[in-house]
Amino acid sequence: TRSSQCKRLKLRCDRRTPCGSCVKRDTVPRCQYTAAATEKVDVQSLHNRVLTLESKLGKLTTEGFRP
Repeated sequence: TRSSQCKRLKLRCDRRTPCGSCVKRDTVPRCQYTAAATEKVDVQSLHNRVLTLESKLGKLTTEGFRP
């Protein structure tokens, strides 16, 4: 989801804090995300982390652990 400023102005948002669009337009103080948007980003990053860890675990299981 986009920051409130990007959503209001229909701009592309990079989802950073503050986002690149707000930095370029010098509206950093108004660059805010709703709680739902922040939670969605957090869930996606956690999902990606789980996938990465599962992949690494699979490699360790099949190849064996070598310190």
